[in-house]
Amino acid sequence: MPDRRAERPPAGSPAGAAGALLPPPPLRAAWLLVGLCLVLPVALLVLAAFDNRREVLREANERVERTVRILHEHSTKVFETQRLILDRVNGRLTYADLASATEREALHRFLAEIQRNYDQVATITIVDETGALLVSSRLPPPVPEIGYADRDWFQVLRGEDPPEVYVSRSYAGRQSGWTVFNVARRIDRGDGRFHGAITVSVARDYFESFYREVDPDLAHAVLLLRADGQILAREPHTDLTSVPLDSPMLRMIGYGDKGTYTTRSSIDRVERIFSFRKLDDYPVYTGFGLSTRVVLETWRRNVLGYALVAGLTALALLAASLLALRRTRQEQVATARWRAAAAALEREAAEREAAEARFRQAQKMEALGHLTGGIAHDFNNLLTVVIGNLEMARRRAGDVEDRVRRGIEHAMDGARRAAVLTHRLLAFSRRSPLAPEPVALDRLVDGMAGLLRSTLGERIAVETVAAPDLWPVEVDVNQTENAILNLAVNARDAMPEGGRLTIETANLILDETAAAAHPEIEPGPYVTLAVTDTGTGMAPEVAARAFDPFFTTKAVGEGSGLGLAQVYGFMHQSSGTAILDSTPGVGTTVRLLFPRCAGELPPGTERVPALLPEPPESAPRPGLTVLVLEDDAGVRAVSVAALEEAGYRVFKAADGPDALDLLDAHPETALLFTDVVLAGPLDGRAVAVEALRRRPGLKVLYTTGYAPDAVFRSKPEEEAAVLMKPFTASILARRVRALLRD
Repeated sequence: MPDRRAERPPAGSPAGAAGALLPPPPLRAAWLLVGLCLVLPVALLVLAAFDNRREVLREANERVERTVRILHEHSTKVFETQRLILDRVNGRLTYADLASATEREALHRFLAEIQRNYDQVATITIVDETGALLVSSRLPPPVPEIGYADRDWFQVLRGEDPPEVYVSRSYAGRQSGWTVFNVARRIDRGDGRFHGAITVSVARDYFESFYREVDPDLAHAVLLLRADGQILAREPHTDLTSVPLDSPMLRMIGYGDKGTYTTRSSIDRVERIFSFRKLDDYPVYTGFGLSTRVVLETWRRNVLGYALVAGLTALALLAASLLALRRTRQEQVATARWRAAAAALEREAAEREAAEARFRQAQKMEALGHLTGGIAHDFNNLLTVVIGNLEMARRRAGDVEDRVRRGIEHAMDGARRAAVLTHRLLAFSRRSPLAPEPVALDRLVDGMAGLLRSTLGERIAVETVAAPDLWPVEVDVNQTENAILNLAVNARDAMPEGGRLTIETANLILDETAAAAHPEIEPGPYVTLAVTDTGTGMAPEVAARAFDPFFTTKAVGEGSGLGLAQVYGFMHQSSGTAILDSTPGVGTTVRLLFPRCAGELPPGTERVPALLPEPPESAPRPGLTVLVLEDDAGVRAVSVAALEEAGYRVFKAADGPDALDLLDAHPETALLFTDVVLAGPLDGRAVAVEALRRRPGLKVLYTTGYAPDAVFRSKPEEEAAVLMKPFTASILARRVRALLRD
């Protein structure tokens, strides 16, 4: 029989918490009642809002149609008035002698009187058969030479089969300067010939002023339009002279002489409810529209009132339902809270346990770092004594037998390898700062080949592929080696049955498109170092977190999850990046992108200073005094012997107070050579600060077995002269001479 307990969700899981909070079956009907208390008012609100919206739009349509009828009547009267004016003037011209100056003067007064009686009339003009101005209501005789042969109304009336009355397009009047359109007709003398034309210029502003006040309560638009789309007047005013041929109004005109529709204006892109009508006997249409947004403001206010009523109703129903549910729910709520609290406590305990494990791992790594850093410091002191004495022994050996000289050489070689080891220990403990220098990555990889093969074992083949003419890069050599070693060890762990590790270098120009995928770097020239294995590969979700600190897929105790994170951090510190590409079952490639070094690679560049003995450089002038402050007796003795051999007068001290006393006793002291970390009340930095206060011109040379940035917390390394341990007598003499010469 299956164990039913295995099917129950764990207490801390989301499924368990959700199940704990579900109400029991007797409560579900009550919850349905509560839901209905909310849904029913909302449904009624939606229905009421929909019905009210339809009613508001219906009223708006009626308002638009009613207003356009008023506008149609007004426009018809205006145009009929213009026709009557034209007929009256034509009757006056039947027997008029336009060649007579007296007659033209009388006609001018006649036309001016008509113009004064009608607000819409800007100018009344009579032109001859050539379009030249004869008489004007605005200009008394003699009139200037003004031609109208280019006007559309003149050209139409002069043509074959002209209309009885022609309505022109809108333009600036040549006499008034106002924006006008013309209502014009031929001069009819009964003989059928073209004797000229009479035109009444109607001020566009007259219509627009009237349109502005036609419905002051709502934002609206009024349009007076010719059938071909020419705009005669519009409110709001527009500088356009015509509407597009595919405009909604022209399309609707094609269906009939009147209509109502809702559309977006082709002039100002405002959506309106719009109605239009054609003027009787004229190819002119008047239209009126209300903004849909403005119309619906009324509907929105109504809906807000409905919503308030529905909300109050829903609250009343909900309160009644909740009161009925309260007693039944209290016990269930208490139980659900207890279960949720229990689940939260379990989750919190699990999270605390995981955090404590990470903290213990971090403490272990930090303690190991302090331990290795301390060992490296003490070892550097011992190496300084060994190297210094070996160097002086070799120079003083003279004619000793070859066997003794070879022994000294072997000892120096061993000390040099030990110095390299201390550099690696400092790098591991992360007390080594980045000391970038020009490096050829292919040479660095070749130099590590032996170390990699011994580290990875015989079951993994190591192959290096170097690009020809590889660009130099400026990197910290120790940290670069550490990164390559980290990647190689990770690759080894991914190939438990053996495989192939390939380390390939190449030049790369990263363009803007490629750099956009990696915002942490800039486009430009880079040198890539790719480490590829034929291991198990990573799933996408694992690869996405590969560079996260403390993330590891290894068993507990087999990995810290810091290796790839350290590589990624180092690459960012070096202005580069690391890119991971992995396919399950195929393998993994990690590409390190280093910016190209602007300078050239110095010939013979080495990553650690040579510790082979060289002849010490003598003092720049006789009698210079050096004060040596070192708490390690062996290092102090080697330093004193090296400086005396170089020709300096040397005083020595084991702690800070003694050194300051000697400095006061010997004001001729030119340089203070001090260890940074000292036993006693004062460290080397404090002694140097006090010495410089007493003797501002004093030169100071520090020495330390730690990394400079680990001891100079408040002063950048480049501002202080520092000699790293271990050092040789010749290197010490060279640094002292350089400082005193400056």
